[in-house]
Amino acid sequence: MTLENNLTNSLNSEIVTVDDSQIINTAWDSEQGLKLILESAPMAIVTVDFAGRILFGNAKLTAMFGFAEDELIGQSIELLIPERFHQRHVGYRDDYVRHPRNRPMGIGLELLARHKNGAEFPIEVGLSTIQIAHDQVTIATIYDVTLRKRAEEELERRVEERTRELERRRQVADGLRDILTILNSNRPSGEILNYIVAQASRLLHADASAIYRLHDDQDLSLVIQTSHGLPDDYIAWGKRGLDQGINSQAVLTRQPVAISDLAQYIHLGSDPDSEARWEILLAHGYHAVLAVPLVLKDDVYGSLVLYYIEPRNFPKESIDLAVTFADQAALGIENARLRTQVEQAAIVAERNRLARDLHDSVTQTLFSASLIAEVLPKLWHRRHTEGERRLEELRQLTRGALAEMRTLLLELRPSRLIDVGLNELLRQLTEAVTGRARIPIDLQLEGECSLLPEVQIALYRTAQEALNNVAKHSQATRAQVKLICQSDYVKLTIGDDGRGFNRANVRANSLGLTIMHERAEAINGELEINSELDYGTEISLTWINKTAKSQDSLLAED
Repeated sequence: MTLENNLTNSLNSEIVTVDDSQIINTAWDSEQGLKLILESAPMAIVTVDFAGRILFGNAKLTAMFGFAEDELIGQSIELLIPERFHQRHVGYRDDYVRHPRNRPMGIGLELLARHKNGAEFPIEVGLSTIQIAHDQVTIATIYDVTLRKRAEEELERRVEERTRELERRRQVADGLRDILTILNSNRPSGEILNYIVAQASRLLHADASAIYRLHDDQDLSLVIQTSHGLPDDYIAWGKRGLDQGINSQAVLTRQPVAISDLAQYIHLGSDPDSEARWEILLAHGYHAVLAVPLVLKDDVYGSLVLYYIEPRNFPKESIDLAVTFADQAALGIENARLRTQVEQAAIVAERNRLARDLHDSVTQTLFSASLIAEVLPKLWHRRHTEGERRLEELRQLTRGALAEMRTLLLELRPSRLIDVGLNELLRQLTEAVTGRARIPIDLQLEGECSLLPEVQIALYRTAQEALNNVAKHSQATRAQVKLICQSDYVKLTIGDDGRGFNRANVRANSLGLTIMHERAEAINGELEINSELDYGTEISLTWINKTAKSQDSLLAED
């Protein structure tokens, strides 16, 4: 009796296991009943013997694989899978015959199937076994999961796109944060704009970028101010102020303008200069452009333009990111403008201060010296002793004027405050104040040491502020400056015999006292101010060299 007959006869009394959750116990009257059930099943079904030969396949199976029933019966089950998987499948089938186990749908095998015409498609296979007499039969239910796989692949693609988009957003956020850091720095405006266009190219995946500045309000021509990745011949065009294409349109409408394909755009009738410029871009392989206006407050400054090698569409999100970068660029330009205005205002203020100092000190000193020089010849013959006194006064005036000029030159070249030693700086300062205020200043210098730049500047500025107070407010007849410079500490003292002041009745900033305290705190120094009405004023600033003290302590321990 054949296995097919055994299958039919045994169904009259045997229990057939379809899967783990369902067992059918039914008596069948004929093979026709079995076929009717299998044929009407909503999935493809195939039965296979222990040797892997196909015993039966329903209509769903033949429709799915394109074979006629007589082309399947007796053939190896490997007929239904690609040839490159045959050997692996035979090994799995042999193992399954030795150790049969159910594989319900939902957790079934996922395989790649082969249609009669050679086309491959994904399937899911559920497995169960039945025992007929002494023979084992495998029943396989098969689903074509092409649509499910496509849905899974589409979902996976969307997840990957979303993941990439989230990563891109993170990179953009980091890039914008870096741009804000650069904007808040003191870097030159050109360096800031170069950084912005480089970041725009990187984060917006552009192959090149540029910032254009509006050159002429009348014809809306723009010139390249800075660029990243553009060819030199195109930059040469961009610096001629001939751009009256999409950049001008973006500036005029204050809206982004995109060209997805330059080759199709050129024939639309742009002016000759613009067409030649587009030809240069095409020659260098650029095929798409996005221009975004740069708006500073209510005024249009120019545009941010992104260039792409491949033709492309510009989704709203990409345009919005470009607009964000344009806003950052506009902020950078505005900050640079404000910084320039502040610098120019500071320069003007400094020039005015120097002019006042020249007028208040050097000019008046030289005027006094010129008066003495005019009367000195006559005075010298009439009253020789008075002439000698005036000659000494003239010498002091000219020496003071020279010292004052040197001091003003130091203000113009602050680096000299570091290059010149503190002793020499104090000599020039005291001579300048003596010549200006006609107050003798006794300068005492004990020791000479090399100081940190910030310490030396703080000491010098404190002496300068104190001596200015002596000259302007003290009504002193004499003053003294004493500097003690040792390896482990420095002490600067400025005193006068003037009218002094009551600190309770003097605002802290009226005599520059706040500035002195700030300079002392900046170097961790100690500032002392002692003053009494009619008994003069003494100001001292002490700085301890903690590094030197630590080294001395280590040497003492050794």
